[in-house]
Amino acid sequence: MTSKTQRSAAAVALTILAAGMLAGCATDTPGATDGGDAAPIVIGAVSSITGPAPFPEVPGAAQAVFDRVNAEGGINGRQIKLVSVDDGADPAQAAQAARRLVQEDGVVAMVGSASLVECSANAAFYEKSDVVSIMGTGVEPSCFTAKNIAPVNNGTVPGYASLLYFASETLGHDKVCPVILNSAGLTDPYLEVIEKWEQDTGSTAPHIDTSVVLGDDPTPAILAVRDAGCNAVVFNANEPVAVAFMNTVKQQGLLGSADWLTLTSAYSESAFDALAAQGTLGMYANSEFLPFMSDDAALDGWRETLTAANVPRTSLSIGGYVSAEILVEVLRSIDGEITNETVLAAFRALDEIENPLMGMPFTFGDAPSHNPNRASRMVQATENGWQTVGDWVIVP
Repeated sequence: MTSKTQRSAAAVALTILAAGMLAGCATDTPGATDGGDAAPIVIGAVSSITGPAPFPEVPGAAQAVFDRVNAEGGINGRQIKLVSVDDGADPAQAAQAARRLVQEDGVVAMVGSASLVECSANAAFYEKSDVVSIMGTGVEPSCFTAKNIAPVNNGTVPGYASLLYFASETLGHDKVCPVILNSAGLTDPYLEVIEKWEQDTGSTAPHIDTSVVLGDDPTPAILAVRDAGCNAVVFNANEPVAVAFMNTVKQQGLLGSADWLTLTSAYSESAFDALAAQGTLGMYANSEFLPFMSDDAALDGWRETLTAANVPRTSLSIGGYVSAEILVEVLRSIDGEITNETVLAAFRALDEIENPLMGMPFTFGDAPSHNPNRASRMVQATENGWQTVGDWVIVP
């Protein structure tokens, strides 16, 4: 990385490895050693390692980066010690974990976190405590509206926006129909990006469907976009919902009537296998980073680092890897004492950091909120596997 200056059975293995991380109890992450006489630089991470949507490979990838850096001599001779905590997708545990990390463990920054609840629980606390959090995977909208939190991934709403722009501007469709599968607090943000996309591109969605609640039968919504003459349908879904949605599309005989596009969580080996098995190849998804299943040489360092650490190579783990690399570069830029205040000051003064796995430079500065990565590469499930399509799509 230079400065101007991706869940499958493999993820289960990491969940098992993470079983020692008891909910609400901080555990020194394996592989982090102090080394020598100098005190280690303590970094924290609060992640949903257990719960309904576990993300163990995200802090696992951050640890892999720190292990590599430590083996190379650390930061000016000091080792990096990552203390990773499982919040169990419980806001109270997330809040307790953050306070222990900051007030007892003395972390100088948070990095590589991936949680369903951590941002809403801790954003105000991090700001009050002058602690920066460079998240590997931001999930909640509040992750992208906080002064001291900067996720390196797109997030669901910007990712959805990138699909809209791709459908109209790259695929050239004139009847792009958004289908929003309702989830708490997200419908209005989706409607806002749809309105902005229409203004930016001159497009007009012939039909916008907000009728489906997650878990419902999507058949009525799918028939509605057929009746509206849509030639592209953009829907928000995680991996199992996307697979089920596409199966319903096939059952209604509409697979070839339009292009079907969904969010990055469906870009996985297990999703591809399911799509192929049910005969619904052709679906597009956005990749928030350089597509992890591509053979791009820029992925070599990530592959080597994660393989050496036995961390699953997924799109999500790219987020953990990138966030840790960004932090390492900032730590190396600090002259003098490394504290939470000096780390935050270094991020506030940051111009930008380029990383080949991201489609745009990482920035931070003194902004009141942060969504530095608004670039996606599109992938399509084909007979030859997931194939990258087109160039980076950057959401304005």
